[in-house]
Amino acid sequence: MKPQLVLHICCAPDEAWVVHSLRDKYDLHCYFCNPNISPLNEYNLRLEQAKNVAQHYNVPFSSDEYKPQSWEQAISEVSDTPERGERCRRCFHLRLTRTALFCKENGYKTFTTVMSISPHKSITMLNETGQSIAQAQELQYMPFDFKKNNGFRNSITLSKELGLYRQDYCGCRLSRHERDERIKRRSESG
Repeated sequence: MKPQLVLHICCAPDEAWVVHSLRDKYDLHCYFCNPNISPLNEYNLRLEQAKNVAQHYNVPFSSDEYKPQSWEQAISEVSDTPERGERCRRCFHLRLTRTALFCKENGYKTFTTVMSISPHKSITMLNETGQSIAQAQELQYMPFDFKKNNGFRNSITLSKELGLYRQDYCGCRLSRHERDERIKRRSESG
């Protein structure tokens, strides 16, 4: 019997590669928890794509209630910090705490997140946050680094094969603004 593992899902491209990689070793359950994603139509698109990936791989899927105000409250004191900074730590904490509570409510003992596949995330910060939450909730956090062995590149390839929507910002309104500013600077200099 394979060990159970809840995967916190942030988006379908990251989910697809991780599920593809782990499905033979673990009995997976995908959990979509992203109150950070903005605007609502972006949230709904990512949620639908994540459901489709879980269905494609025949993996159970659940999602948290969308409460963007919980994210706004969590990052309010650090909203001026850049991506990979304190606002990301607080965002990870919120989403992984909700994942841990889902585990406890549903009898799961172990969880991880697919976010470690992103080159834009601090793996150390992410895994420290997950392990701290797991310890506080008397659960186990699996500290994967899905970027290893070309994981990010493989996720891009698999996403294309599956016809998945690939977003170009983390999901929050602040990262979207940062993306828009980068695009503006490139167009002005180019």
